[in-house]
Amino acid sequence: MVDFFPLIFSAFLVGLGLHLLLKAFAKQEPANLPHGSMGLPLVGETLGFLKPHRSNSIGSFLQQHCFRYGRVFKSHLFGSPTIVSCDHELNMLILQTEEKLFQVSYPKAMHGILGKFSMIIVSGDIHKKLRNIGASFITASKSNPEFLNCVEKMTTSMMNSWKNCDQIGFCKEVKKFTLNLMVKHLLSIEPEEPLAFKILEDFLTYMKGFVSLPVYLPGTAYASAVKARARLSATVRGIIKERQKEQSRHGKGDFLDAVLTKESLSDEETVSVVLDLLLAGYETTATLTALIVYFLALYPNVLQHLKREHDAIRENKKKGEPLNWEDYQKMEFTCNFTLIPLFTKIQWSSILGDGLRPLWMAQDKATTKKVMPFGGGPRLCPGADLAKVEIAFFLHHLVLNYRWKTLADDFPLAYPYVEFKRGLLLEIEPIQDMAGNIDLTCSI
Repeated sequence: MVDFFPLIFSAFLVGLGLHLLLKAFAKQEPANLPHGSMGLPLVGETLGFLKPHRSNSIGSFLQQHCFRYGRVFKSHLFGSPTIVSCDHELNMLILQTEEKLFQVSYPKAMHGILGKFSMIIVSGDIHKKLRNIGASFITASKSNPEFLNCVEKMTTSMMNSWKNCDQIGFCKEVKKFTLNLMVKHLLSIEPEEPLAFKILEDFLTYMKGFVSLPVYLPGTAYASAVKARARLSATVRGIIKERQKEQSRHGKGDFLDAVLTKESLSDEETVSVVLDLLLAGYETTATLTALIVYFLALYPNVLQHLKREHDAIRENKKKGEPLNWEDYQKMEFTCNFTLIPLFTKIQWSSILGDGLRPLWMAQDKATTKKVMPFGGGPRLCPGADLAKVEIAFFLHHLVLNYRWKTLADDFPLAYPYVEFKRGLLLEIEPIQDMAGNIDLTCSI
């Protein structure tokens, strides 16, 4: 969720391949570089790389370059000479041999957006230290009853707000849900607080320029993203100062308290860890949830299978009784199902049709192993399980309480991050129980 966030976007973009930006080569180009093109002066080939395309294809830029130069080629992206790899075996080698044969490196423009202590950028001992702090908290959270109750409470609250709606903009709703959840869990900020709205607004600006042409001019997406990141840093830094003033009082018991108690990080490192977790828990989880909901509308047989699993779980619980970790462990189909939207080159019918064959059947094993939605090696995402819990609880209430349809002209596009053409507008209809009321009660 944290360390491999940019590569999750790339996984959407290349389907079964993976883009990895390697270390910039020397000013005097080595003779053994792969074939390719450096594009235009200054901008290189960034504009072509960022050209939007349907997310179920790799896009014209990669298609043309792979056809012309092969699956590994040189280019000039985001202000830096770059090697682009769409070769699975090479990508795995790079991931597994970081700090041995390869060292992670990103264009300088990315540093302005992410900050110099971002887990995405740093390497070596400092990367291990920051990653371990984030991973330990995430591991402890995923089965924590307080966190599970928080996920469910926010889920039911949001879905209750849809009761009188015929149509919702799902992407906007799910992004608000995932960010509010992370802000609450990491910083103990309630969704209705003005500060939560401020953080959400800055993150929306931040994400628009996260992968953009790195031109720092007023009004550009990149310049706006750098400024938004500075505002987010100032917000978190202000919260840290308030906590330090009140350290003698009873702590809130959240992630920030845990980090400040250990006193193993500088304030700047603490700010970066918090923003990394917010970024990853917000954008990637929201995008994956939106893709799942989109594809479920297209495949009613899959939706029915999912609904049967959640009906069985609900039948064994009292009315209004919240979900728990044991319930989550029963969501076997749901948990395997959450990765399927990443398989953009596989027809869903071949995976889940014809009797809803299990994802891990022999004919699909070779293909599924080539998809790396959560990275690998030292960059293996530590928060994948946390994201699965959030999505599973969300789907539980969605499939049991609503029917929905997508619009014909609304579909996912890669920018290279994934967005929907119309924000994933859903036509929704509540599923009524015997008393004619939506069963979204939850005694938390």
